[in-house]
Amino acid sequence: MVPVLIPFKQVGDFVLGEDIVKYVGVFEFSINDMSNEQVAPTINYTLSDPEITLFVEVDGIIDFIGCYEELLYKGVNLIGLSVQQFSNYVEDDYSEEDRLYVDEGEPQYVYEFNQVGLQVWAKGKLGVIDSIMVYRTEHYID
Repeated sequence: MVPVLIPFKQVGDFVLGEDIVKYVGVFEFSINDMSNEQVAPTINYTLSDPEITLFVEVDGIIDFIGCYEELLYKGVNLIGLSVQQFSNYVEDDYSEEDRLYVDEGEPQYVYEFNQVGLQVWAKGKLGVIDSIMVYRTEHYID
């Protein structure tokens, strides 16, 4: 599967807001059940090539998609770009910046690009993007 982005809608074959049942028999996923988590109860379905995780709500609906190796938009892989290159390419400025310590290593910087429905994770402030979360429109409605 080629992970082509359609903002707010899908990554490759995976459509945001669809039921995971549609994909379970077609793709080989590793499954991590995190439905008992307090903050973000999801069941995560991960593909290995390319590495993509579908974050699925307890009712089976795909809430958002994480891309860790490749995410194509208008023919360009967004992962591996700097945050500034990404911003120029998608013609959107980030609305928020957070610094998170995921492991014991250096911090990850997280940027929200609301106009394209993407959350970008980078190593170093305005550094190289190493993962992108793709959200549906409902994520941005208060």
